[in-house]
Amino acid sequence: MTTVLAYDLGASSGRLIAEKFDGNTISIKEIHRFNNKPQLVQGHYYWDYPALIKELKAGLQKVDFPASSLGIDTWGVDIGLLNKEYALLSLPFSYRDTHSEPQLQKLKQLIDPFELFKRTGNEISSINTLFQLMAIYEKFPTYRELCKSILMMPNLLLYGLSNVALNEYSISSTSQLVNHESKQWDEGLMQLIFQQQLPLASIEMPHQIIGDVLDFPSIQMALVPGHDTACALSALPINRQNALFMSLGTWCLVGKEIDKPIVSRDAFEAGFTNEGTSEGAIRFQKNAMGFWILQKLREEWVASGMNVTYDIERQGFLEAAAFKTIIDPEDPLFFNPKSMTLAIETYCAKTAQVSPRTIGEYVRCFTESVAISYAKVIKKIEQLASQSTTEIYIGGGGAQNKTLCQLIANATGKVVFAGPIEASSIGNGLSQLRALGELNSIEEGRVLVSRSFHPDEFIPQDQARWQEILEQYKTFI
Repeated sequence: MTTVLAYDLGASSGRLIAEKFDGNTISIKEIHRFNNKPQLVQGHYYWDYPALIKELKAGLQKVDFPASSLGIDTWGVDIGLLNKEYALLSLPFSYRDTHSEPQLQKLKQLIDPFELFKRTGNEISSINTLFQLMAIYEKFPTYRELCKSILMMPNLLLYGLSNVALNEYSISSTSQLVNHESKQWDEGLMQLIFQQQLPLASIEMPHQIIGDVLDFPSIQMALVPGHDTACALSALPINRQNALFMSLGTWCLVGKEIDKPIVSRDAFEAGFTNEGTSEGAIRFQKNAMGFWILQKLREEWVASGMNVTYDIERQGFLEAAAFKTIIDPEDPLFFNPKSMTLAIETYCAKTAQVSPRTIGEYVRCFTESVAISYAKVIKKIEQLASQSTTEIYIGGGGAQNKTLCQLIANATGKVVFAGPIEASSIGNGLSQLRALGELNSIEEGRVLVSRSFHPDEFIPQDQARWQEILEQYKTFI
């Protein structure tokens, strides 16, 4: 029996999962869970790094059984800047901060955006590490000299527990600073934009032991795929070349595994991105809206004293009229509004629709809208990859939302397999088992997952009605 520990941090919560491998199946148990949200400090959104490290250690203190190793994965793009003593120059900025948005126009004076896309494979987005660094160096020019090492978020947390400073490939590939051909930091790009080399810690591939956890020396530190989507993808029991994947949480990453990036003009204009897999290949994907809209609505409902449960939401959904209000989840109005209710009302006024009024109407509006949005993304993936698909594998917390999973099957006309829910944590653990010599490949890991977990299957329904709806709303979604 081998037990590994997986820390999986999302943009709203973090969890420590223990994973036991008996040679035939793997079982999981949650050890620790905590909330995680950006903190607004003097007009900027930051991650509370000391609180995160405190939570990581608090979870490890609950481990009262032998564990071989620990791995950490998080969301993408965010970073920590360290001085020569390896202390943070500031709390890490959150990608939800808008200070990097003006840098998009400034970059166009230095390099054509399409050329940047062809070079890095990444969608041109102001949340990317490249634009965050442009904004940080502009606001804090002294950081240029003071900064001696830059770590991506999971590797910053890894350093906090092990004193090992390096960056992992899959998380680095979200930065817009990695050359997709060399899979290393693009030094020429740094020189062009920053007129200097950036002190980004070196990039390493995952599935290796790199040290020990300092306060818990019996536990080895493993380098796993640092990006939660890369972890989730490696844990989905995919056994077909033409399958699609979705990692469904606060964000929804919709995509396909491919060998080489797609950097065509069409892919660029459609907002697709190419990021690294656990195996050094490519996740060709769209970063779409996940449950962020619904999460923000829930916060407002609770703050106003409303009783909100999943059962109430589901019953309200069933009672609300279908397709009464449809929004474009990707509209900038919904990125980080002070009031999500007001943002939806504003969108409805703009599109001459009746705004939702009840909890059920809001839930149905959100659920139907994202399903329609995902169907559009998937159709474009098939076009750009020149390959039709028949199945969608969904991992992450959203896999337990059976209503949404059925609507995704309906909207796309494809069979949906939902689960495992803790796909990112499981993928994290599979990487550790490979580092420990218990598994030899991603294929072995996926077979192990298929033996250990049983995904729900959703068959497309109401195809004629959904085709009418997709045609009706294609002009503004």
